[in-house]
Amino acid sequence: MNDYNKKKDKAKAGIITIVVHALLLLLLAFITLSVVKHEEEEDGVPVLLGMVDEAGGEDLGGLPAENEAAPVTSESSDMPENPTSPEPPANTENVPVAPPPTPQPKPLITQDQERSIAAEEAKKKAAEEAAKRKAAEETARKKAAEEAARKKAAEDAARKKAAEEDARKRAEEAARKKAAEEAARKRAAEEAARKKAEEEARRKAAEEAAKKAAADRVNNSNWGHQGNAGNSGKTTGNGAQGVPTGNSNTGATTGTGGVGTSAKVGSRIVKDLPNPEYADPTSEGTVVVSIVVNAEGKVVDAKVISSTTSSTALKNACIVAAKRTTFSIGDKNENGTTTYRFKLR
Repeated sequence: MNDYNKKKDKAKAGIITIVVHALLLLLLAFITLSVVKHEEEEDGVPVLLGMVDEAGGEDLGGLPAENEAAPVTSESSDMPENPTSPEPPANTENVPVAPPPTPQPKPLITQDQERSIAAEEAKKKAAEEAAKRKAAEETARKKAAEEAARKKAAEDAARKKAAEEDARKRAEEAARKKAAEEAARKRAAEEAARKKAEEEARRKAAEEAAKKAAADRVNNSNWGHQGNAGNSGKTTGNGAQGVPTGNSNTGATTGTGGVGTSAKVGSRIVKDLPNPEYADPTSEGTVVVSIVVNAEGKVVDAKVISSTTSSTALKNACIVAAKRTTFSIGDKNENGTTTYRFKLR
């Protein structure tokens, strides 16, 4: 049953499809024939030729030449051929007869005039097109000029901004360079002042040491051949022990002079202060040695900063003894001095 219904529905659908297509074909054929019929009709003014009444066309009243050649009389074509006029009055000999009105000719439009009108229209249209084209060109030229002016203004502004930025950078560079030079000059001045202060301190220390040495020489003028100028002095030697009431001319004439030693390095305590060798028994004087003591208490540098003797041997002996000196430990390197006094017998 279901198969039968399906076949029935398919048959109905096929019939409906065929009918619809047939109607569409008929409609298309009708539309096509109507369009062809309208296209076959020609437009224009019909012109009849031949000796027939309809070939005369519309009565325009004749051409000017014809009017001149054939003046219109009382017998006009507009009048009927056999008019029935009323009887004239009894005395008609002296009454003038008014001529009938002459019809005014209608203006004609010839083929040349049509061409002139078309030419005028074309010329007018061309003039309008030229005016539009010229206006468009003028607008485009004005727009291009405005765009060029805007672009030039933007370039000028960018160039001015770049120049200002470059000037600002140059000013900053000059200021930075000037600041660096000022800082360098200040550092140099500070370094020079520091060096000058150190030099002045060394000079004052040397003067103080020299004054102290001179005072010690005066106070110790009665020393023996190995007098002790401090708690670090030694009395051992080859000569005879001096006495406070004696003088240098007593005792053996071959004895060696004495050496006095002292040292000062901040708050450090002296642990070992050896005496220098009396390397030149013909010279005497005071030698001051500048030393640098490290945190372990050892002397890491020594140099003579002042001396009242010209003996190189005594100076070298003082440097050797200074480097062998030891002190208590500390937190950092410290500067100090050791003083050595040589006294002949």
